[in-house]
Amino acid sequence: MIYLNVTYKSMAEAEGLARELVRRKAAGMVSIAPIKSIYPLDGEIAERDEALLKVITIDSKVQEVEDIVRELSDGKVPRVISFSLHRITREYKDWVSGHVS
Repeated sequence: MIYLNVTYKSMAEAEGLARELVRRKAAGMVSIAPIKSIYPLDGEIAERDEALLKVITIDSKVQEVEDIVRELSDGKVPRVISFSLHRITREYKDWVSGHVS
């Protein structure tokens, strides 16, 4: 199982991305939360309200998630970070796997 953090430009657009990830069976579940990002931009410190998508999927779908984010994002740098899950309940793992195959 893989957990991905995907930072996206707005809550409304993140919802569309989440629906598309689930519709295409690239993700078993996506949770969305509002965040504020602070980062360097052209020699200044930029701040922006964004959305954080918490994507749960399987190893073989990570590239597909990245490809869908690239396809639907107008950003220059797709912001996708993945983490391997070491412990997850068998029931949840089976449920997610059943929805992304």
